[in-house]
Amino acid sequence: MNEQVAKAKRSGIISFSQSLISKATLVLGLLTAGVFLFTFTGRYFFLAELACHFRFQIMLALVAIGITSVMVRRYRLAVLLASLALIATSGTLSMYYPTAQPTTASRTLKIMSFNVLVTNRNYQSVIGEIVKHTPDVVTILEYSRKWDNELIELRQTYPYVACEPRQHGFGVAIFSKYPLSDIQIYKLPAINIDNPFLSAVVSFDEQSIRLAAVHAYSPTSKARLSFRNQQFRKVAQLLGNSEIPTVVVGDFNCTPWSPFLKDFQATTGLGDSRRGFGNQATWPTQSPFLRIPIDHAFVSPDVCVHDRFVGGATGSDHLPIILEISTDPN
Repeated sequence: MNEQVAKAKRSGIISFSQSLISKATLVLGLLTAGVFLFTFTGRYFFLAELACHFRFQIMLALVAIGITSVMVRRYRLAVLLASLALIATSGTLSMYYPTAQPTTASRTLKIMSFNVLVTNRNYQSVIGEIVKHTPDVVTILEYSRKWDNELIELRQTYPYVACEPRQHGFGVAIFSKYPLSDIQIYKLPAINIDNPFLSAVVSFDEQSIRLAAVHAYSPTSKARLSFRNQQFRKVAQLLGNSEIPTVVVGDFNCTPWSPFLKDFQATTGLGDSRRGFGNQATWPTQSPFLRIPIDHAFVSPDVCVHDRFVGGATGSDHLPIILEISTDPN
């Protein structure tokens, strides 16, 4: 008799646990689905714009909860989550699909874009990372006078330099093995901060590109979001007159899923260099699962991207990006 009571009790506990897991799956699944749909309203709502940057993580959550839904026999929920996951996949995994490239010259230019973090003191780690990848051109963001002093040895390898150091974290510099010409410095719209936008023409192997470096505001408030979007429009306006192949690199504080970065690409006609090479998330280095791609390299249609990858951690909250490009000789 006691054994039957014990079995009934265990059965009741198991049934209760299954019911609890089933209900939790339903709540979590509907919540995740709601957040995913909310991200498509980023043009109109501040929180939605922030949420859209984690579209890749949301996609993984939809898949995981969808599998759990099947296991707990919530099939309608599983179908809903599977449908949303397919939509999310089309906007996230597309970066892994190969893409057509223009005809190019045989010589490539390796570019590194590196937000070193103005408060970072691991100077030798940063120098070591640059030496490791041997780029032809390095753009450095959050470039201060302290960084200018600490990176002085780079000038032996990179004799051509254009720099605008700032103490507040929006300084920028371009170090190049090849001559720089038509160096231009512009001030982007900002809140009481001198935020320089730097561009120069790099000439290599009878090819030339306009290389531009930008560090946009982080959208930590509605005001900063508004200024960041104004910066996008200003950069697009300044690039509109470029008559040679163009590469724009930097910390955009924005992912490709934001409607405002899509606007920037539509206005400039620049393509995402990640296409064919994957997600390549760069920030924050401290949280790999939450890491998102906010450091970018956008290229004009006459630029071929031969390779693109992310570098290692050096004490900054960003990982550097490295790409090899060449231009259409015709």
